Amino acid sequence: MTHPPPEGFRHRVAIPVRFGDLDAMGHVNNAMYLTYMETGRVSYFRDLNLWDGAMPRQIGPIMAKATIDYKLPVNLEDGTVDVFTRCIRLGHKSYEVEHRIVRYRDNQPELAALGIIVLVAYDYRLGQSVPLLEVWRERILAYEPQSPITKS
Repeated sequence: MTHPPPEGFRHRVAIPVRFGDLDAMGHVNNAMYLTYMETGRVSYFRDLNLWDGAMPRQIGPIMAKATIDYKLPVNLEDGTVDVFTRCIRLGHKSYEVEHRIVRYRDNQPELAALGIIVLVAYDYRLGQSVPLLEVWRERILAYEPQSPITKS
């Protein structure tokens, strides 16, 4: 059964929980949550045509900060988690992406983790941050059901 996304989210990626994701305690290792979020974020970028998956020759995103609030453990028995992704802030050079990792128990969605990732538009040739590309801003604003906070 597919559950509706959390309010304000459109983008969803289902990720199977693999045995190799587990730590010695039998639950998904804390570092894997970042990998799950990255999978959701890369899918979001591709779906919005912000990035084609090729190595950046010029402008691309670079992570500046990651915070995760772990709410509930995820186990192998959970089978699959959904990663929901949305942009919540657009600045001049940076933007913030929110991720929610949801597990399902007794067919009920439960928030396993909440992550906020700060990304910066980065010129890989020059090795420095640059203003967000206007096309990125336009595509994000057109896609999101709730407009991100915008700051100049």
